[in-house]
Amino acid sequence: MSPTLWNRSFVLWLLGTAQSQFGSALAGIALSFLVLHQTGSARQMALTLACTLLPSLLMPLAGALVDRWSLKRPLIGADVARGLLQLTVGSLALVWGEVPLWLVNTAAVLTGLAGLFAGPAASAAVPALVAPTQLARANGLLGSVGRGAWLLGTLAGGWIVSTWSPPMAILADGLSFLVMAVLLGWVSLPGRPAAPSVRPSLWADLRAGLQVMGRSRLLVLAPVIALLLNASLAPVTAILPKLFDTLGASATGYGTFLALESLGLLAAGLLLVRLGERAAPGHLISAGLLLTAGTYAALWQCPRTEALLPGAALLGFGFGLVNVPFQTLIQQQVPQAYLGRVFSVLGMVSSVGMPLSLLLVAPLLDRLPLAVWLGFAALAQGLGWLAWCWGLRTQRDGDGAVPQSAHGHPAQCAQAPAAQVDGARSTTSSG
Repeated sequence: MSPTLWNRSFVLWLLGTAQSQFGSALAGIALSFLVLHQTGSARQMALTLACTLLPSLLMPLAGALVDRWSLKRPLIGADVARGLLQLTVGSLALVWGEVPLWLVNTAAVLTGLAGLFAGPAASAAVPALVAPTQLARANGLLGSVGRGAWLLGTLAGGWIVSTWSPPMAILADGLSFLVMAVLLGWVSLPGRPAAPSVRPSLWADLRAGLQVMGRSRLLVLAPVIALLLNASLAPVTAILPKLFDTLGASATGYGTFLALESLGLLAAGLLLVRLGERAAPGHLISAGLLLTAGTYAALWQCPRTEALLPGAALLGFGFGLVNVPFQTLIQQQVPQAYLGRVFSVLGMVSSVGMPLSLLLVAPLLDRLPLAVWLGFAALAQGLGWLAWCWGLRTQRDGDGAVPQSAHGHPAQCAQAPAAQVDGARSTTSSG
C-alpha cells in the first residue's frame, strides 16, 4: 500500500477502470437494442437482463474464494472470460445478422458467472492500492473517472448503434475487457497471508464474514436496502429503451439518458473527491436516496423526453451519493481479510432483487403503462431512505470496525447479533 494517492498501481487501475467502463457502456446500449430489434419485446429484454444477474445467487461463495486467493487471479480471469464471451456474441451477430436468443441468454449467464469473482475482488483491491487516509478520494476518483468514460461510451454507443449496428459496440466491449486484463498484470497487489494448516470450509469462511457484518447496524442494513431498491429499479431498466422508442427518441434518446445519468455520477464523484474524509458516508447515502426518490416521483408524473433527460442527471448524482459512500463505509469498517466476503454478500443481496423482480414482472411490462414502473421506483427509493435514516438514528454506540485476532479471524468477544430485517438498494454495475 502506497502512502500517496498517485502511485503507479493506482494510476494503472484508474486507466483500466476508465476504458473498461467505456466498453461496457457501448455494450449496454448495443445488447438492449440487439434484443429489441430482434423481438420488439420489453419482456425478452427483461429475461436477458435476468440471465446476467441470476448467477449473483452464488456470489457469497465466490467472495469466500476471493478472500483465499491472490486478488489478481479472479480479476484477470474474469476479464479474459467476459472479453471472449462478448467477442463471440458480437462476431456471431455481425456474421449472422441475428443471434438466437438462447445463445444471447447463455452468454449472459456465463458473463454473470465471471462477474461473481470480479466484483468482490475489485472492491477489496482498492484499500490495498492507497493509504486509509486517501480511501474516500480514491473511491471518488474511480467513480468520477469511470463515469466520465461511461458518459463517452453511452454517447458513442447510441451513435454506433444508430449509424452502424449493435454488434460493433459489443465487439468493442470485448476488447475493453482484454485490455483491462493486460493492465491488471502490471498492477502490484499484496499477497494473501499464508494459509493455515487446517483450512476452514467455505461455509465457515462465509459465516465469519456474516459475523463481521453483524457487528454494525448500518452494515446489516446496507444489503437490506439494496435488495428493495434494485428490485424496484429492474423494471425501469427494462422499459427505458421501449419508452424512448415510443417517444420517438429510440437509441439516441436512450443513449443520451444514460450519458446524462453518467454525467450526474461524474459530478457526484468529483464532489466526493473534493470533500475527501470530511464527509460522513452515512449522511451522503441518506441525501442520495432522498434525491432519487423525488426524481423518480417527478418522472412518474411527467414521463416525457423533456423531463426524462434532466431527470437522468439528477438520478446519476443521487446514485453517486449512494454508491461511492457505500463502498467507502464498508472499506473503512471491515478488515482487509473479510472484504471479499462482505462485498459479495452485499452484491448478491442487491443483485438478486433485479432478476427475481424481472422474472415476476416480465409478463406485465408490455401490458401496463410504462410510467407505472417509475412510480414503483419512487416508492421503493422513499422506503429505502426512511430505513436508512432509521439506521443512522438507532445505530448503537461502538458499532463499526471489527476487532481481529492475531490470525485474522473475528475476535470472539462481545458479538452483537445481526438485526433481523428484510429489504434493499445499492450500486450500479460496471464492466
